[in-house]
Amino acid sequence: MRKFTKILVMILLFSSFVISFIPVIAEPKPAQADPLIFRFGVQSTAGDWDPAIRYAAPADVARFPTLEGFVTYPAYWNGDVNSLIPCLATDWVFEYWPVEQNSKGYYNSGGIKSTTLTLRENVTFHDGSQWNATVAKWNLDRIMIVSGNLTGRGNTKYLADFWEDASDYLPFYTQSWNFSSAIGQMPSYNGMTATIPALNGTFPKINNVTILDAGGPNGGGIIKINYNDWASFSVWEILAGNPQHYVLMISMAAYADYWDRAIYGFGEVPGFPQDATFKHLVGTGPYIFDHWTTTGPTTGGLIVKNENYWNKTALEAAGWFGIDEVQFVLFTPDDAGTQARNLAMKTGAIDFSSDVSGFNFVYDEVISQADLTYFTNPIGDYPFCLILNCINETAWKTLYDGGMFPYKTNGLPRLFRKAISYAFDYEAFLQTAYNGRATRMNSYLGNDNLYANPSIPMPYLNLSIAREAILAQYPTECAARGLDANSPDQDWINVANSNPIYRVSFYWDISSVQQVLKDYIETALKSIGMAYYDDADHQATPTIWAKIFQPGIMFSAQMWGSTWAIAPNDIGHAHINAYFKYPGPGTVYYNLAFCYLNNVTDWIDQIYFSNSTTRQEYYDDIGVTLQEYEYPWMWIGHGQFGYVYRREWEVREFERYFGMPTIVGDLTHIKWVGWEPPIPGIPGYSMYITLSVSAAATVGIIYVMMKKRK
Repeated sequence: MRKFTKILVMILLFSSFVISFIPVIAEPKPAQADPLIFRFGVQSTAGDWDPAIRYAAPADVARFPTLEGFVTYPAYWNGDVNSLIPCLATDWVFEYWPVEQNSKGYYNSGGIKSTTLTLRENVTFHDGSQWNATVAKWNLDRIMIVSGNLTGRGNTKYLADFWEDASDYLPFYTQSWNFSSAIGQMPSYNGMTATIPALNGTFPKINNVTILDAGGPNGGGIIKINYNDWASFSVWEILAGNPQHYVLMISMAAYADYWDRAIYGFGEVPGFPQDATFKHLVGTGPYIFDHWTTTGPTTGGLIVKNENYWNKTALEAAGWFGIDEVQFVLFTPDDAGTQARNLAMKTGAIDFSSDVSGFNFVYDEVISQADLTYFTNPIGDYPFCLILNCINETAWKTLYDGGMFPYKTNGLPRLFRKAISYAFDYEAFLQTAYNGRATRMNSYLGNDNLYANPSIPMPYLNLSIAREAILAQYPTECAARGLDANSPDQDWINVANSNPIYRVSFYWDISSVQQVLKDYIETALKSIGMAYYDDADHQATPTIWAKIFQPGIMFSAQMWGSTWAIAPNDIGHAHINAYFKYPGPGTVYYNLAFCYLNNVTDWIDQIYFSNSTTRQEYYDDIGVTLQEYEYPWMWIGHGQFGYVYRREWEVREFERYFGMPTIVGDLTHIKWVGWEPPIPGIPGYSMYITLSVSAAATVGIIYVMMKKRK
């Protein structure tokens, strides 16, 4: 019995030693059984995917893996065409407009006259139809026909993106590039003459698309896109670079009946359901669209692996493209949806989701969970800003004062705009609203833009500068309240609380970031003797834009928070053109700050007709004017958001494609690797020390017992 006891003790001790190593040497979990499913958490709103009318929406996560363009962009693309990545085009050649002097006295340079594209062979659409030159031409022609409503069945939502006003360029025409003859005339495209008044005096950005080689039995071929406009920027729209549209190719066979009219929704729009007779998103991409359902007892989306994808073999040989289904788990764009997604991520109900402004994770919770990985983007493409209305300095106010305009214009004086720009505590706001995961903007162009110049001063918290501006703007009002440059902080705050110098019409929405903004704006205003109308009518649900675009409010609101897309390269011109250029009499366009300055408008035009070196000079001139004189916006910061995914998945290095930070855009570079949690540690002890001591003790006991046995 004694001998048996000794042997049993030896077995138990040795077993405890060996068993303790098992979790350490365990293999990762094997791959999931077929089909391999990747669950992607996203907001439930949809939008339109049609390139002619597309606008950014959460459902784009289904658009980009299913449709493809001529090229793709590398991470942090700097505008070098030689670094573009071939996709449906394998080669491209640019022809440039001649460098000639215009009537302004300088030389137009950098304009692209045509692009010749060699198309990839052996590519088929999801419906089995072939990709070739005829289909490529049909796609580009269709966008022009739909956007110009040439047959009366189109949609002119983005008419200005594809059709140019010929009179806008009168001072810039040269001997070779001159469309002044289009003024007062109805344009035509592809043999069709426009009929709608909005197109009178315009010309299409594309002159025509010609087929140089129709392609062979394997498709492909060569097309030449001839431009009417200067095209130094709009060419990137055609190559899938414009963040508004992303000109991606759709099946000519599937959508032959829609050659002159738009396609709406992702299956939720009446007349465009997803059924046996009509399929959405029929492209050439690695995944095939199945459905996107935002209503009813169940919601969700699904894309499935395209087994005939042209790049399938190469991707699989490298160990990628193993996901059979991507299931989109939809969450409502409100607090309840955010909380539900946070729980789904932590419990494993979803595998991946993005952490972005307005759709945030509880960062501290997900970052502390061992089975989750948090990847932080350097900065976001959509910085947070505050619009300061400049409308009183425009003709809109003259029209209102003369009784010729129905809406009250209610802009802020320039010195007031300067004052609030220097009274706001940017760093504290970013710490509070973004938990410190944000970067202060150092340029009106956005910190990542190719032409951003951080050496141009940006307003910062400096109450001396802020109060100096208020004293200059409101000398009588300040004197009546006993305020001067030497008045202590509390005196300014007391005035704001009891008899403010001015009350601002400030609008905000219910997002967490804007709730924090409201508090910091109140503090900033009080520090300069001001206040805002604490009016429930100024609070917008669910977003500020739904409120601002109500009739008249965009003219009378004085401040409101906003985000806007900023591109990192030359396409940045399209953004400053939209937000800082005078759009013409009686036109609101996108510039809701109404900061119309002739010199800025002129510089923006010259950027369009200049090479990259000269562009930098004009971008800087605009920066000095906006950041040090006009103050139409408060450029606050870029949120440093990211992506959360479960450790069972390996994801290739995240790449930030132009205009859209995304998880390797097409979802092909994700693989299942399995994951085991680490060995639970004994509090206060190292597992490795414990194992070492255990091993030494076990060996020692065995040695003693064996010695006694002898």
